[in-house]
Amino acid sequence: MGLLRPHIELMYRMAYRWTRSEADAEDIVQDVLIRLADCVDEMLQIEQLRPWLIKCVYRRFVDLHRSQTSNPVSAESALLKLLAEGDDDISPLAIPHADPRDDYTQLDDREALLKALETLDDDQRDVILLHDVEGYSASEAAEILEENIGTIKSRLHRARAKLKIFLEAGTF
Repeated sequence: MGLLRPHIELMYRMAYRWTRSEADAEDIVQDVLIRLADCVDEMLQIEQLRPWLIKCVYRRFVDLHRSQTSNPVSAESALLKLLAEGDDDISPLAIPHADPRDDYTQLDDREALLKALETLDDDQRDVILLHDVEGYSASEAAEILEENIGTIKSRLHRARAKLKIFLEAGTF
């Protein structure tokens, strides 16, 4: 597992951003790690392990999401849990600030960005998180999300435009 150790925090962070649940993110990362335990030789041959691992996490997230949405009882329970908990457990995003010493500005910017991200559809949010927040290239994001590079660039452009409109309007 020494091969994967440097990537576990990133895997968890991405799983958490997709699931917005600590327990689900931990389950996803644990499941991926268990599945990869016997694949060390194959992983040694992968040139860019980091994007490949995030792709594995994303696939597991999609599987989890599909199973939850296909089961109306668990989907309703998840919605009730979200409403009861509110947004307090959302992890901080790496957001550049005009004045990093001003905690209130940082908090306001973070809250505004989180609300703005909620206005995006899932596909656009995934691209923004991978490209703008985590720093993956468009081609790496395309590989992780198993989409055409043109589709990724288009989603990125539309998502940024939508975020800009939301943030400039100050509707948060």
